[in-house]
Parts: sequence; structure tokens; C-alpha cells
Amino acid sequence: MKMNKKIILIVVAIFFTIGIVPKIVRFFTTSINARETKYVAIVEKAQISDGIYNLELSGELKPFLQTEIFSRINGLVKDRYVELGEKVKKGQLLAEIDTPDLDAEAASAKSALIAAEKKLMESKYQYDYASRTYERYNNSATDGAISIQDLEAKYNAFKTSEMNYESAQADVEKAKEDYNRLLALQSYKQVVAPFDGVISKYGIDAGANVVAGGSATSTSLFEIQQIDKFRATIFVPQSYVRFIKDGQEVDVYIPENPSQKIKGKISQISGKLDNVSRTMEVALIIPNDGKSGLYSGLYVKTNLDLKGKQKMITVKPSCLTTFSTPDQYVAEIDPSDSTVHFLKVKQGKDYGDRIEILEGLKGNELLITNLTDELKEGQKVKFKVE
Repeated sequence: MKMNKKIILIVVAIFFTIGIVPKIVRFFTTSINARETKYVAIVEKAQISDGIYNLELSGELKPFLQTEIFSRINGLVKDRYVELGEKVKKGQLLAEIDTPDLDAEAASAKSALIAAEKKLMESKYQYDYASRTYERYNNSATDGAISIQDLEAKYNAFKTSEMNYESAQADVEKAKEDYNRLLALQSYKQVVAPFDGVISKYGIDAGANVVAGGSATSTSLFEIQQIDKFRATIFVPQSYVRFIKDGQEVDVYIPENPSQKIKGKISQISGKLDNVSRTMEVALIIPNDGKSGLYSGLYVKTNLDLKGKQKMITVKPSCLTTFSTPDQYVAEIDPSDSTVHFLKVKQGKDYGDRIEILEGLKGNELLITNLTDELKEGQKVKFKVE
């Protein structure tokens, strides 16, 4: 009886073992395979293209020339001859200033000059007379007719008159300089345009008090702008700097009217990248025909033609990780063993359906387009190419 029980237990154990062991093996095999291939990746190759055709940048129109005009003299405005927005020519009279104090000072300086010139004439006469007298005495002294004492007295008179004459000459030169300086200041009574342009601001009217420029209380008379052409400054990203050059044409347009393009030109390139933005300052010259609706301070867009000048790598937006880190990555599949490797990349412009990659890819990588947070470095996956 006991033997039968043993036989029964042995048979049960055999059947139990036969049933459970394969299940256990299948469980572990399935688990391992699941870890290795549970993720089915959709992949694509990064695209290499000719890059963007146009680089769009923003800028602000500024006058080709702009200056604020201050008075060089104190006085009162006699009259103002131009209005806001009026076009003026170089040398055109803009305003006149009355300067009674300056006029009186100039008249006094003229009188001082006349007096100095008369004194010079007198000292010149005395100098000539003393010179001739000393020459006669010196000639007579050789015959013994003139004493040494008399000769020395005439020599001293001659040298004194010479010094007086030279001093009078210096006084005349100084009086001339003072008078000419005041005449030059009087010429500033007439305020004229320094170049062809438009009056963009004025700060005076007839009778207004004018304080000369050079201090915080100086009176601003006019602001004038030359707008037959404009300047604009744009900042070109580092990756595109090598494609620009002096004289290169640039399309300029107003955002409200993008169909109306105006041809500008690059006039200056700074040659230095900003340490923070990694951009280079570039100056443009834009002509103004008066019909394009351009004016100073206008916000404009510019297009730099880059067609065929560079190669660009782009990927789908879904190729980029969404991890909460400042760096961005893509996941590459090594086709030789189906393992996943994360590559750090630098993103460029976002074109909506494609994103430019500036650094980190060669362009031949197989990239996963259906990334999830569970995907790990070195994980084996199944994949299929789109």
C-alpha cells in the first residue's frame, strides 16, 4: 500500500515537472525578449538639403544722415523760415538769430583793432627815425666827431623803438584775431542746413531765447534727416555669416506689405560676433524713391538670398527628445545590432514640419521618430523604416 502511494507521488511529481518547467522557461524567455524587442521603432534618415533659400531678419530704418542743430551763439530768434517735414537744400537759410550783445562786442573789437593799427603806424615811424639816426651817428663816430656816450644813447633809443614796434605788431595781430573770431560768431546768426534733407523736428519760434550749444541748457534749434536713402542694421547668425559680403543685394519689405520688395545692399560688416547672441552686426543701405512708403523708424523685414550656398540637415520634430533637460537629443538605431544610442544635437530654425540641426548629425543616421520616455540607451528594439 505504501509502495502504491510512493508510485502515485512519483507519477504526480513527474507530470507536475513536465507541466511547470516549460511554462517557467517560456516566462523567462518571453520576459527577456520583451525587454529586448518590446519597443517597435519607426525610423527615418535625417535629410540633407540645400538649406534655406532666404534668411529672414528684422531691422529698423534709420536716416542715412541725421543731426541735431544747436546755436553757436546766444541771442533771440529773429525768424524761423522752415516748417516740420519741409525739404531743404544744403546751405538753405533755416532761421536767423538777433545777437545785440555779440554785435556790441564785435563793434568794440573793431575799434580796438583800429587803435592798435594806428599805434603800430606811430611805432613804425619812431622805429624808422631811430634807425636812421643811429646809422648817421654810427658813421660819424668813425671820424671821432661823435662821443661814445652819444652813440650809445642813440643805439638805446633805436633798440627801444624796435621793441615798441614789434610789440605794436603783436597787438595788431591779437586785435585782428579777436575781431575775426567775433565776425565768425556773427556768421552763425544765420542758421543753415548742413546737407540736403527733411526737417524732422524744430524747437524754436520767433522771439525765443537761444542758449549756445555745449551745455545741458543749450537750445536745440532743428533736427534734420537725409532720407533719400536709409540705413538699417541686421544681426546675422554665426552659421550664415560666411555667406554674406560687401555690396550683396538684400530684399527689404514692410511686414504689412510683403509683396513690395525694395533692393538694398550690404554696406558694412562688423567682422565681430557678439559673445552672447553669436550674431554679427551688418549695416544695409536702402534707397528711397519717395514712393515706397519708407520713413525713419519703420520696422522692416529683410531677406538674404542663400539659395545653393549651404547644406542643411533637418529632422522631423518628433525625432527630438522631450526630456526636461536644457540639452536636446535624438535617438539613433545601430542597424548592425538594433541597439539605441542617444546623440546630443543643437537645434536651428523650426520650419514646422522639419527642424534644422546645426550640430551633432552627419546626415546618414537612422533616427527614431516615435520616441517615448521609457526608451533607454543601449536597448535593443525592433524597427522599421518609414
